[in-house]
Amino acid sequence: MLKIRVKMFIKEIKKNVKVYCGLPHLKLLIIIVALSILTLCISSFYHGKDEYLSSIFANIFAGLVTGIVLSLFSTVKAFSLYKTEALIDWLNNLHNDYMNYNKISRKILFYNEDEFLTEEELYNYIYDVLCCGNDINVTISQGRFDQSLPFNSYKYLKKHFNYDAVEQESINNELREKILILDVAKLSAKEIRGIFENMNDSLFELNGSILKEIENLKIKRKAINTFWM
Repeated sequence: MLKIRVKMFIKEIKKNVKVYCGLPHLKLLIIIVALSILTLCISSFYHGKDEYLSSIFANIFAGLVTGIVLSLFSTVKAFSLYKTEALIDWLNNLHNDYMNYNKISRKILFYNEDEFLTEEELYNYIYDVLCCGNDINVTISQGRFDQSLPFNSYKYLKKHFNYDAVEQESINNELREKILILDVAKLSAKEIRGIFENMNDSLFELNGSILKEIENLKIKRKAINTFWM
């Protein structure tokens, strides 16, 4: 178990390094650091041999040190802003997925016998609603393997929203098993409306938390831009 956790931790670090190394601010910082080291070495080399050249490179080194400090601030801002904007975009997409689920699930939530021509049509629609709701959970769970994201979506939602995608997957699988053997002809309208009651409540609560988090992240984004100007 410990080995698995260590491997996952190392894998997550590698993923973050890969994502952040693509930012131009970090590349610029690395170049400035390399140049400052080079000028310091040259200045040291000429020290005692050619004080004029030594002082020139020493001044260049001092200027580069100032550049490193400024670049470091810029890099920290870029990292914070990049992660914040990535979270906002990802959560917005998740919210849109919920709105799509909410739209199609309303037919079952407010089920009317006259809306479906056959029992097969009703059953197929019920299964489509299940897949749509489960897709939201899959997006959250599989996001931890997305190399383009600067965060672990599963851990993020578990920590901030108390939403466990792995646990929810088990619940969704149980619901799927029940639906597979469902005989809609024997169900009352009330029973059909109640098929997705738990899923509706869970996703509704999650979506409310997502909207609040998006607003908080937008405030954070504004603060980052204002503070680091």
